[in-house]
Amino acid sequence: MARRRSASWAAALTAGLALTLSACGGSGEAAATKGDDFLLEGEQLEAINSQVAKMGIVEWHGQLLTKNPDNGGRRIFDLDGRYSPSTGYSELSMDSAIDGNVQQVDYLVVAGRTYFNSEVWGPNAADCWADITEDQSRSWALPTDLDPTWPVTAARAVRLAGDGVAVGVPAKAVLTGMPRGLFPTVPAALDDIEARAVVTPHGPLIEVGVDVLNMWNALPEEDLAAIETRKAGWWAMTMKESPDGSSITPPRHVFDPAVTPPSQCKRG
Repeated sequence: MARRRSASWAAALTAGLALTLSACGGSGEAAATKGDDFLLEGEQLEAINSQVAKMGIVEWHGQLLTKNPDNGGRRIFDLDGRYSPSTGYSELSMDSAIDGNVQQVDYLVVAGRTYFNSEVWGPNAADCWADITEDQSRSWALPTDLDPTWPVTAARAVRLAGDGVAVGVPAKAVLTGMPRGLFPTVPAALDDIEARAVVTPHGPLIEVGVDVLNMWNALPEEDLAAIETRKAGWWAMTMKESPDGSSITPPRHVFDPAVTPPSQCKRG
C-alpha cells in the first residue's frame, strides 16, 4: 500500500391547510417551495448513496480533530484507506501524533485476519507483515466497522446544505466508524443520539464533516463522566472510487517480529 501524508462534511400538511394555502397565492407558493426542499434533501442523500454504491474499491481519508477546524480544531491523527465492498478487505495507513509520539503504520485486513507493518522496520521490510489479529494494543487505530461509507449509508437527511445535505448519523455508527481503541464499546447513553454531519459531493469525491463534539453535548453530565470525549470532537473525511482498481490481496510475507528481526523477515 502506498504511503501518504495528508494535509489535509415537511412538515406534512393536512388537506384543509393545503387548500387554504393554495388559495392564498404567495403563501401557497412558499409552502410548495418548502415541500420541494424536503424532497430535494432526501433525493440528494439518495443520489450520494447511489454514487457510493457504485464504487468498486473505496479510497478514503479520515482525520480526527479536537473540534471543527474552522474553530481552531487540532489534528489528532489521520487514516488513509482502501476498502473493497465486495470482499470486506481493507488496506489502511495511520499517521499519528498522539501524545507527541509521531509514527506511521500500515494495516491490512484480509479474511478476518489483521496484519501490521511499521515504517520503523525500514525499506527492506515493506512487504513484511506481522499478524496482530488478537493484539488490541496494536490494532486500536482500526475502525470496528471497516466500511468507510457509514456517514452516508447510516445517515438521515435533515436539510439541504449548499450543494450537499445536512444529515443525522446514529452515534453508534460514528463510534464504530472511528478507531476502536478510542471507544471499545458504544455507551448505552448514546443509543438514541445522533451526530450532526454534512455530506457534500464534489464530482467523484464525497466530503464529510461529522460534529462529534455536539453529540457529546446531548448527554447528561453523569453519562459524560465515563466517556473520554476529549479524544474526539470532529471527524473530517473524503471518499471516492479508487483510480487504482487493483484488488486487496493477502500479505506477501508474514513473520513473527519477536522471533525474526524485521530486516530479515523475508527469510523467516
